[in-house]
Amino acid sequence: MVEYHELFMPRPFSSTPLSEAKAGPVLCVERLEGSESVCRRLREVGFCEKAEIRLLSRGGQMICNVCGTRLALSRQLAKKIWVTSSAVEVES
Repeated sequence: MVEYHELFMPRPFSSTPLSEAKAGPVLCVERLEGSESVCRRLREVGFCEKAEIRLLSRGGQMICNVCGTRLALSRQLAKKIWVTSSAVEVES
């Protein structure tokens, strides 16, 4: 069964938690989940909705490039950041 929001608000890219994203490509923050204080802190360090970020490493800590700065996040915190592939338009 097709849900109502799928008919009227199509999403060209599927979202995934940052903790499950591949390292390398530019990603776009779609939404934040968690308590108000956690979401506020994530926004303060640059993980705002529509921000472009790059996951650099998926080791013990998730290393991200956000606003020109490298930040380390726990996997637990990275699960609260939902991202999509960044759509980059190429002019012909």
